[in-house]
Amino acid sequence: MVTEGGYDSLSGRKKVGMLGRLSFPVLGLVAFALVLILFGVCTTLDGNSILKLEGENGTKRVIIPGGENPMMGSYGMMMDATAMCVMGFGFLYAFCRKYTWGGIVFNFLMCGLCFLWCQVCTCIVHVIFSGHFQKTEINLAAMISADLVTAAVLITFGVVYGFVSPCQIIVICLIEPLAMKINEHIVVSFLSTSDAGGSILTHAFGAFYGVGLNFGLGIKPKHIPEENRKTNKVADTFALVGTIVLWMFWPSFNGSLLYDDASVQHRVVVNTYLAICASCVTAMITSHLVHGGKLNILEIQNATLAGGVSIGMSCSYNVNPWVPVLIGGLAGMLSSVGYGKIAEFLENLGMMDSAGAVQLHGIPGVFGAVAAGIVVIATTNNQYFAADTVWTEMDGNTNGKQFGMILASVLVTLAISLVVGALNGLLVRVPICEQVERKLLIDETPYFEIEDEPMTDVMMKEQSSS
Repeated sequence: MVTEGGYDSLSGRKKVGMLGRLSFPVLGLVAFALVLILFGVCTTLDGNSILKLEGENGTKRVIIPGGENPMMGSYGMMMDATAMCVMGFGFLYAFCRKYTWGGIVFNFLMCGLCFLWCQVCTCIVHVIFSGHFQKTEINLAAMISADLVTAAVLITFGVVYGFVSPCQIIVICLIEPLAMKINEHIVVSFLSTSDAGGSILTHAFGAFYGVGLNFGLGIKPKHIPEENRKTNKVADTFALVGTIVLWMFWPSFNGSLLYDDASVQHRVVVNTYLAICASCVTAMITSHLVHGGKLNILEIQNATLAGGVSIGMSCSYNVNPWVPVLIGGLAGMLSSVGYGKIAEFLENLGMMDSAGAVQLHGIPGVFGAVAAGIVVIATTNNQYFAADTVWTEMDGNTNGKQFGMILASVLVTLAISLVVGALNGLLVRVPICEQVERKLLIDETPYFEIEDEPMTDVMMKEQSSS
């Protein structure tokens, strides 16, 4: 039943445009058809995956030994990075009691679409900057790259968690990966900045894209029903599982693309491991101090991971082990203070961030870039500062110049993410996309068939009967 003003009085969901409830399946099918067509045009199998025949009649299959394909050594890391996206972020986004399914399921939807669409975006960006067409070869490297891009989109989802409908999610998944790939090309190719773990290319970009997106959507803290922001012990436990998955696999996430250089990849894994261990310790200590002798579960779920974010840019640097421990430790403290103090300040300014992505990914990501710049200034004998991994005075590189390039990369990333994010937010408000009514922000009820009683109600009945 649709009442005056375009709202369904039964589900509470707002009907916008002629498509009504069909907006998600129609736009979803159009998006899938677009991906399918462009996949046929823009992608091809990797050379090692194509069937090759030899012999007089071409009947004997050529067998390529596993050792001749170095990418296969990163299969485990690729699956770790994929598990971070699907399981880690999925469970982490189960923290709101009225959006537990929404956090996990919509995260899953975004993974499926972005994993495919990123391959097309790689081809499009190559055409934009090179001027000639070249198909994307689908191999482990391309799949890992898609994981890194998808992670940025999932971080953005954390900012607008519960504010966007499935139809709007589809539009976001089509626009943000392309914007991120363009930013990545500018930072890596034009500004010669290496960011192996994506401190700014993935984490800061995703967080501040979400800030811009939210600005375009026009969602303010005062619009969200207080009841919908509440969590419970069950939802928080699910989120803690996501935290542990992310924490365990983060070294693989940062080092997965460096399969062609074992020494650098090993260094990335070690540095990331040290940094994320440090942030786990300092985040808990800081949370205890900020909250008067008690640990805040939201900070444990998120700030403990800040070391993995902040070490992303410098994880490939050849530095002493105490450096990643220091960077990770400071990031854990900064993120914990962010959740405890800065988040409230930002809400008072009218900025809403449902999952605190700015405190986990945005601020630690920028801090990680600044820390990497300081390491560059302080180090005279190193490699992997620049995108091509070469660091010599003969190439015109100096420590000061690379420091400036890193700062420029941060500014470019912030500008592109905020501006394109805001435009994306305005775009998803068009009538073809179903909107979320304010009283149903962070409420999954309109999107799922719920036949049994909510777990919270069951638990309350059990407690009362006992």
